[in-house]
Amino acid sequence: MKLAPTFQLSWRRPGGQAISAGAAALALDPEADLAPEVVCGRGSWQLWVTARRPVELVSAGATVHVDLAGADALYLNGYNSWTDSWERPPAGAMPGLSRTPRLAVRRWVLDASGDYRFARQDARPGRQHGIGYGYLRRGGDVALLGESRPDAGVTVIYEDLEAGCLRLEKEGPGRALKAGEGVCAFSLVAFEGALEDAFARYVAALGATRRPAPPLVGYSSWYRHYGDIDAGKLGHDLDGVSASLARLDLGCARPLFQIDDGYTKVGDWMYPDERRFPQGMGSLADKISACGLVPGLWMAPFVCERDSAVFSAHSDWLLRDDAGQPVRSGPHWSGAFALDSRHPEVREHVRASLSTMTGTWGYRFLKLDFLYAAALLPHDGLNRGELMADALDLLRASVPEGTLLDFCGVPVMSAFGRCEYCRIGCDVGLDWDGRRLMRLAGRERVSTRNSLGSTRGRAHLNGVVFLNDPDVFFLRDDVKLDAAQRSRLLAADAQLGGMLLTSDDMGAWDEAQHQQFERALATFTARFGGEGADE
Repeated sequence: MKLAPTFQLSWRRPGGQAISAGAAALALDPEADLAPEVVCGRGSWQLWVTARRPVELVSAGATVHVDLAGADALYLNGYNSWTDSWERPPAGAMPGLSRTPRLAVRRWVLDASGDYRFARQDARPGRQHGIGYGYLRRGGDVALLGESRPDAGVTVIYEDLEAGCLRLEKEGPGRALKAGEGVCAFSLVAFEGALEDAFARYVAALGATRRPAPPLVGYSSWYRHYGDIDAGKLGHDLDGVSASLARLDLGCARPLFQIDDGYTKVGDWMYPDERRFPQGMGSLADKISACGLVPGLWMAPFVCERDSAVFSAHSDWLLRDDAGQPVRSGPHWSGAFALDSRHPEVREHVRASLSTMTGTWGYRFLKLDFLYAAALLPHDGLNRGELMADALDLLRASVPEGTLLDFCGVPVMSAFGRCEYCRIGCDVGLDWDGRRLMRLAGRERVSTRNSLGSTRGRAHLNGVVFLNDPDVFFLRDDVKLDAAQRSRLLAADAQLGGMLLTSDDMGAWDEAQHQQFERALATFTARFGGEGADE
């Protein structure tokens, strides 16, 4: 792939308006605010910038001319783990929220979890966009390109089919540059070949390394009970899961029983509902372990709900916008709000909560959700990419070595190498694609159809940067999925994922359902061989 990228910069003087110019022109102007230099390697280009006087670097980018029209497919990675991500025609479109009434977007905070607040949304055909990296497919090979320093800022890739180019635009540092200060403002890399090889080389360029972890098989409580859980219901389900898995050869996979949302108000993690869990959460972890399963627990470390004690007692912990208003993170629970992940007391709250779950209660697997909330608003001298990297590093540092982390609702690029497992699609639903009205809720909406699409579209991540969490499958017949749709979901999870979980009452399965699961399990475990057996 012969590329000749051109580079652009946008900056702002103190108190001034944004100024934009090409890097080549700036390099010829000794009086310019910025002195750029492009350092080229084999398939790599770094744009270094030195400030001649104090400025804010707003963004840096590159324009790359490619044969979009001649490609069979275009893949542009979605921002969030929930964002739909699969190969599309180059002439495809991404409507996003363009057809959704603005009143609905504001009321239900539909623009929080995706890139709607910082990436230009263009619903026209041939004007798709993605985050971090993407590729063009021609036959069996791809031409992959991306920015290689995601922890230094989020990069949006914009397609322009008519102009035959991709434009990459990376946010600048979240602070002003001092006179004489130099930074690497943009780092572009490109690779060709089979997708698996090209992506592996891209990950090597990022410096990301997958954390060793075993594949997991088992149960999540969410789609069986949603938030209506208690010790009795979970005890019943645990009996069914342990009995069902005890009859099977799991190979190198580990059995998991994961408790989801509903055990406390969101934010009050160390104080479970005593009426629902009179013996506390630690006793449940002990019971799960006694059954030979890995005890797992859900939490959302960077959000709280309006009805929580955290919200009422610690208003200073809330992330606030330029007008001083709390930043809503979504429509969930009694009202969801982002916590300021840079606030010292919030950071201690996160550390203490995770320490309690792992050290005191004994959970060895944590599903950490709604993580995008840490990067909803650049602040404290950090941009979105820097905030997300900092927040995820805080989570990793807050748990004992050997704790298995499953990131969800997370900007995927930031998760590379920082977790053992990661959700790679939206939530499945109890039907195929939701009601027609709900299809206007954006690219991150609940949809079994979309979840399955991203399981396939992001399969190249599995085993390279983490093990993919494709969400759950169903065999029970009280969901609005026909037998063929249930089988497709199970097959994709078994063939492409790193976790094989259900939210069914496994103890209620009939023999035919057990046999269907056993066949899928054989496919799943055969893919891993002896990997993870000692984890």
